[in-house]
Amino acid sequence: MSIVGQDEEFMDNMKYATPDQLSEKALTKAEKDLNSLQQQKQKQLLDQNNQFLQNLFQENSSQPIKIRNVQLTNGTQFRDSFVESQFQPLLTGEVLALQKYLSIVDNISKNLMKIGVVENILCNTHQVRPNIKTSLVGLPRGVASGAGAIHVVPIFNTIPIKRFFAKTGTNIGNGEGDGYIQFQLRNIFGGGENLVFDAITGTKTSSSYLINYNQPLFNNCDYVWENSLSFNTRNLDWIQSKVHTKSLVNKIHTQFNNCKLNHELILENSIRNLDNYGSKSFAIMQQCGQSLKSSIAYNINYDSRNSKHLPFKGSFAQLGIEYNGLSRLNKYPFVKTATQIQHAWSVPSINSHVLTSTKLGLLYPLTSKSSLLDRFYIGGPNDVRSFTLNGLGPRDQNSFVGGDLFLNGGVSLFTDVPRYKESNFKFHNFINWGKLVSLDYDQSIWNNFKQLSHSYCLSYGLGILYNHPMARFELNFVLPILANERDSIRKGIQYGIGVSFL
Repeated sequence: MSIVGQDEEFMDNMKYATPDQLSEKALTKAEKDLNSLQQQKQKQLLDQNNQFLQNLFQENSSQPIKIRNVQLTNGTQFRDSFVESQFQPLLTGEVLALQKYLSIVDNISKNLMKIGVVENILCNTHQVRPNIKTSLVGLPRGVASGAGAIHVVPIFNTIPIKRFFAKTGTNIGNGEGDGYIQFQLRNIFGGGENLVFDAITGTKTSSSYLINYNQPLFNNCDYVWENSLSFNTRNLDWIQSKVHTKSLVNKIHTQFNNCKLNHELILENSIRNLDNYGSKSFAIMQQCGQSLKSSIAYNINYDSRNSKHLPFKGSFAQLGIEYNGLSRLNKYPFVKTATQIQHAWSVPSINSHVLTSTKLGLLYPLTSKSSLLDRFYIGGPNDVRSFTLNGLGPRDQNSFVGGDLFLNGGVSLFTDVPRYKESNFKFHNFINWGKLVSLDYDQSIWNNFKQLSHSYCLSYGLGILYNHPMARFELNFVLPILANERDSIRKGIQYGIGVSFL
């Protein structure tokens, strides 16, 4: 008897047991009507069977299940301690309710998939004859009342990932483009350990080399420990300068299966060298040279969206705080915080979806001034549209020098393309707004926040977008409505490519 595997196989067979479809041109009206009726009946039958299975599981959710043993195919690539840790919830010897058993099986499958140790996994549950009488003492109410426990053996069939992986390609986003080559050694020690080497060159990043090692923390797939060592040279066109960075970043982050709330703790140590090649700003000339950043940061986020690139429902909220000053050699110590809120919902009356986004950030320097490399920058095709990349806020000569306090947001309306409602192409209308200022140290924090109560930059646009699984592509006609004299506007056609948009 199969509790999980046979039902899934039955449903798959129902989906694909369709008659051969004839060409639309060869069908008469009667044949088309008959074909449509057959499809409706098949869909109705599929829905009925699906509902039957759901009701069956609900009615038997308290059915006692006794696990005799657990089998894992293609498990030679995993070390014993890792396998034991993943399957421990099934090896306690306790009698489980069917609902809890299915939840544990689903959780184990998700864990092995999310850390990338298997390409695919399928669990089949087989009933076996009991060899001893199962005691129901101590079972929760509803389980103890059953006639007896069903003895089963769950068999996890896995397709392991390839240990060595290499790829080349391009990354496009946030007004940038680059080419890369990547080498990966995966599941090195049999417990989800990965070593990644990246080499990148492109329009903004002259050269970048990254070595990243990550693994589950203490064999727990909900917690991941990452260590990155990088060397890169990056062009900052908005300040006509170039920055050379050597950094070591240690990070622990969570990736819970059934919880939308996750956390991230980051320790960063980096040496940065700012090199001016065309800026006339005295502030930039003054900050040229080498500086040290030694900081610790914490981020918490809640994400219930159905898509990260183009959400049509759900909410996203993120709050982060960073302290730079762990070393006495820090030249520009600061406390920095930023938050983001996003919400999406449908408007059935006009067959559309609405997305609202708001971002707020504050950088408070612990000395007389903040570093240009740590300040906030806003504006661009992925941010406040109808302005050039980082082309909003304080300006000194021919350079946008960033700010310490900002607030921006946007409202977007997504509409289906007629006759292509199921496609990834959508029509897009939006309004964006934002403001970026420098802190006035002679004023209180509250008075500085009052600067955000007026004189916003405002833009409107419309266009078409394509939602690819890896990124989002936009082609818009944009029009700046309100702008300051110092801002760099962009009127007409503007395109954006990336994974994060305002």
